[in-house]
Amino acid sequence: MLAVLSGGTGTPKLLQGIARLLEPEDLSIIVNTAEDVEVSGLHVAPDLDTVMYTLAGIVNEETWYGIRGDTFTCHELLRRLGERELLRIGDRDRAVKLRRTLLLKRGKALSDVTKELCTSLGVRANVIPMSDDQLQTRIETEAGTLSFHKFWVVRRAADKVKGVSFEGIENAKPAPGVLDAIHKSRAVVIGPSNPVTSIGPIMAIEEIKVALLRNREKVIVVSPIVGDAAVSGPAGELMRGIGYKVSPLGVARIYREVASAMLIDRKDEKLAERIERFGIRVALADLLMPDTPSRVRLAREVLSLAGIRRGVVSSI
Repeated sequence: MLAVLSGGTGTPKLLQGIARLLEPEDLSIIVNTAEDVEVSGLHVAPDLDTVMYTLAGIVNEETWYGIRGDTFTCHELLRRLGERELLRIGDRDRAVKLRRTLLLKRGKALSDVTKELCTSLGVRANVIPMSDDQLQTRIETEAGTLSFHKFWVVRRAADKVKGVSFEGIENAKPAPGVLDAIHKSRAVVIGPSNPVTSIGPIMAIEEIKVALLRNREKVIVVSPIVGDAAVSGPAGELMRGIGYKVSPLGVARIYREVASAMLIDRKDEKLAERIERFGIRVALADLLMPDTPSRVRLAREVLSLAGIRRGVVSSI
C-alpha cells in the first residue's frame, strides 16, 4: 500500500499518474483541510474536492479546481443579485459541496462524509481528510492576518508574508485511518504540494508528525520547487516569508526531520550533495507534469524509489 500526503494542485497531478499504476485499494491519500472555508453556507473543502475529482476522472485540468465542463449559472445569478462569492463554484461542484454540508449538519464526521462522496463519485482509493477537527490557515502579512483564500485568491499573494499559523492545531487529532495509512504503507509520499500551507498543516498535527518520524525510512518527498520557483501557486512567497530559501534545498530543510529520500528535478542536480548532508537520499527526475504521460512517468519514478514496481492496472 502507498500513502500520499496531498494538497490541491501539484500532488493531484502526480496522483493521476499513480492511479494508473496501482490498484485503487492500494492507495491512501491524506489531504489537507486547513483551507476549508464556508461559502454561501456551503462547506467548501478545495483540496479534498480536487483529489476526489482527479481520482474520479472529472477534474478541470485547466485550473485543477472544480469539475471539467461545469456551468456557473448559480454563481453568476448570485453575483447579479448582489452576492459576491469568495470562490467561483460551478453548478455540479456546488451539488457536491451541498451534499457535504447537509451530511455534516446531520452530525456526520468529515471523514465519513468523504467516504460517502467518494463512493458516489466512483472513487475506490482511500481518500482521508487529515482531521475531522476544524483548522484554519492564518497568514501574517504586512497588511494584517489573512485567510489563505484572501491571501491567494483575492490579493494574489501581493502582501509580504511574515508568518504562518494554523488556528485550532493544538487540539486537532488525525482523522480515523490516517495513522494506519502511514504505519501500514510500503512508502509514504509527500507530494509536490505547497510545503507551507498544504503539507504544513498535515505535519503540524502532533500525532501525524510523530508517525512520520517513526516511519522516516519510508518517507519520500517530491519537490514542488524547480530551480528557484514554485511549479504553481504561492509556495515561493510563503517559503520566503517564513525564512526558507525558495529552492529544492529549502524544501529539504523543511522536511529534513521526516524524509529519507527526495526527488528533485534533473536541472537541480548540483544541489544533490547538499541535500544529502541532511541524511536524505536524492534521486533525479523530470518533475514538470504538463500532460498525462509525464504524470505517469513521474509516478513510475516515485514508485521505483519506493521499491514498488507495478504495471498499468487501471485508468481514469
